[in-house]
Amino acid sequence: MNDEITKTPSQQDLTTRLHAAFAAESMTAQRYFSFAQAAEIEGMVGLARLFSELAESASCAAQGHLDVLHYTDPMTDLPVGETGLNIASALAACLRESTQTYPDLAALAHASGVADTASWLETLVALKKRHTERLQEALGTLTSPAAAQQSEVSR
Repeated sequence: MNDEITKTPSQQDLTTRLHAAFAAESMTAQRYFSFAQAAEIEGMVGLARLFSELAESASCAAQGHLDVLHYTDPMTDLPVGETGLNIASALAACLRESTQTYPDLAALAHASGVADTASWLETLVALKKRHTERLQEALGTLTSPAAAQQSEVSR
């Protein structure tokens, strides 16, 4: 596990800005993947390929930001790197998303009278709950080699 290190104000500022850069590159990658799909549907194969390549590049940049953040998940501030730590961090994020983030957004959408958006967000609550269950199961496999082997076969 990572030990808590006291950071200077400039080091903390750098970490904060790297978190923001990671978020920006991650969002850019998803936007470009979406743009590539739209271009492909519209029959613009060359532009679809361009957006796909740009999305891959943005995804690589986001991965690089994770690397220089020294194995701390920007979403949870939990240590990551080893599979067990990665599962625990992903589980923490999914729990938050399924119990706070998406339920709160769904309630806001309902209060705002945007039923379609509320329905979409409620779908995400259910999805994140399922992700949480799967991650909890995966965490259990780390303590049982037989269960881990069965998990690899059944997925």
